[in-house]
Order: sequence, then structure tokens, then C-alpha cells
Amino acid sequence: MLPIYNEAASIAHVIEEIRRALWGYRYRIIALDDGSTDRTPHILKDLTEKKKDVVTLRTPVNMGIGAVFSVGISYVLGVSKSGEDILIIMESDQTSTTSTIRQLSARVGSGFDVVIASRYCPGGGYGNFPLGRRLFSYSANILMRLFFPLPKVADYTIFFRGYRVGILKRAGEVYGRFGLIQSKGFVANAELLVKLALVGARIGEIPFVYDYGTKQGGSKLSIVQTVNEYIVTLLYLRQVRGKVSALARRS
Repeated sequence: MLPIYNEAASIAHVIEEIRRALWGYRYRIIALDDGSTDRTPHILKDLTEKKKDVVTLRTPVNMGIGAVFSVGISYVLGVSKSGEDILIIMESDQTSTTSTIRQLSARVGSGFDVVIASRYCPGGGYGNFPLGRRLFSYSANILMRLFFPLPKVADYTIFFRGYRVGILKRAGEVYGRFGLIQSKGFVANAELLVKLALVGARIGEIPFVYDYGTKQGGSKLSIVQTVNEYIVTLLYLRQVRGKVSALARRS
């Protein structure tokens, strides 16, 4: 699954690399166009018409990553025929290496519900990453570990993960299919991870080096807006944790 916003410079290349990485696998590429205003819609239309392995979902305006995740996950839950299916979410700007897709898939298949391509576990890291963005990411992850410590989880905020569809279905039953993600911005990554952990997800990590030098297009992240969203989401998740704990006690 590829969340996309104005990625005309990279999206065709990324999809072709995914096809190469998944040669021999049964797969479907879900392109989630969040109201792009560049040539992205035309490129996706062309790719969809040429081959049937790409499904394009489009929002009429830019709604933010949280809404896009909700649309995409809801679609997956609607079409998936097995809880053992695997959903990989990755970035569409060439920073998510397609060679890592098979590693994520294999690790999920070995018994995990969620596997994170982690920058902060041993062997992971950054390349060519702006210092300010790196400090912000590091601080956000420390904050999440402080308030919601999860065993063997170091990276709460990265997009690049593998999910067993069964855990998403279980979470959808607890939170409601469109209640799984309430955040609008990039904090949706952390929100989704914590909510899955609260319903018993088995979570693991594999090392991943995030090379910002391969990125095509500008950053869509607003640090001030994202800081505000983290504060609101932390308070919200504390309430969610209490409600899920109460439900578990009743059952």
C-alpha cells in the first residue's frame, strides 16, 4: 500500500521496483492518491490501465495521512479473504527500499502480527538525513516509548511496516473500521501501532537504514503541526488504553 501525494517524480519507478521485488509472489499494489495536484493521477491511470496489479484509490482533496490510512486499510479489510494475508505499507518517494519488502513479509509470516522496518534497532539508522528532522524523529520516538513502552519496539513513527491482516481485522472489531485511526497527520503511524499493541499484537522489528538522499520531491511534514498532533494523540491514547483495559476486564 502506497500513500501518495504529488509524487509524479517517483511513483512510476517505485511501482516498477515493487514489481521486481515481488516477482513470483501473489500481490496487489494499492496506490492511495491523496488529492495530488501534479501529474500523479495521470501516471497512476496509465499504470492501472496497462497492468491489473495496481488498484488506485483517490481522495478528492488532500485529507492527510491518517485519512488515507483509514481508506486504504478499510479497502484491504473488505477485499482480503484470509487473515494470513500480509499488508505492507511503504512510502512512495523512494526512501522505502523495495528489497526490504520480502524481509518484512517473511518476518510477519514467521509469527508476528506487525513487523517494523526500524531505524532505531541494532543495524538500523539514517543516511543523508537533515539534523533537525532527525532530532525531531528521535524525540518523538522517545516520547512514545516513555508513555507507551512496547517490548522490543524502538521505532514508533516510521511508515514502512508489515501487518498481518488478521490483526487489523481484530482491531477493527474493537475500534470500528473507521475508528482505528483518528489522527489526521503523520502521528497516525504511532497511533495505529499503539492501538494494535493494545489488542494483543505481536510486534517485531528488522533493521532498516532510511536514506533521505534517495528521496524524490519535498517533505510534506510540518513539524509544528505534528508536535501539536502528538500532544493531542498522547492524551487520546491514554483514554483508549483505559477503555480497552476495561473491556478486557469485563470479558
